[in-house]
Amino acid sequence: MVRRDDLFLQTKFTFRPGQDERLPYDPRAPIAIQVEQSFARSLEHLGVDVIDSYVLHGPLQRTGLTDADWEAWRAMEAIHDSGRTRLLGVSNVALEQLELLCRQARVLPRFVQNRCFAVQGWDRRLREFCAANEIVYQGFSLLTANREAMTHPELIRIAQRHGRTVSQIIFRFALESGMMPLTGTTDADHMREDLAVFDFRLSPEEVARIETLNEVTRLC
Repeated sequence: MVRRDDLFLQTKFTFRPGQDERLPYDPRAPIAIQVEQSFARSLEHLGVDVIDSYVLHGPLQRTGLTDADWEAWRAMEAIHDSGRTRLLGVSNVALEQLELLCRQARVLPRFVQNRCFAVQGWDRRLREFCAANEIVYQGFSLLTANREAMTHPELIRIAQRHGRTVSQIIFRFALESGMMPLTGTTDADHMREDLAVFDFRLSPEEVARIETLNEVTRLC
């Protein structure tokens, strides 16, 4: 039997442009009310009173933070103050946006959840900022965002050396790079494969090679 204490529950507030027709709030309401309504709907769907982590599902723009972003974050801080969520986070965020948020937020983000691309250096600079500021970096789409990288000869050689799949090598690399890798698979076999990465280690040299895979690709 799974107990509530065995689970870490994380959900998000998503602005209207990122939603489909199943809106969890009244789009005509002020953003602070939308945040409250969305959070209440999450509690209802999950059947709990407290969420472990409540995440802002990305700023409205690619650069800077808008008034709407801040209104949403202040509403999330109020939910945190009430004890209904233990931690806050932000998703799909650029480094300069995260730096700004950390400078001006009253309750600091403890999670960053970003799509992580090998061709962009695995979000290295943002990960370094997270590590220096006690923020957990959650990498998602580690496989679907890196289909080309998964065919790279270097990754294939490392996988063969360890007798593992390339997917397992990427998840193991994520762990050793300080990421919390996220997987969205609903296939039980894939889930078991994704979890079978705790009984081996990559060498520092292998980690470095994967870390700079985009540079290696340009040289090949």
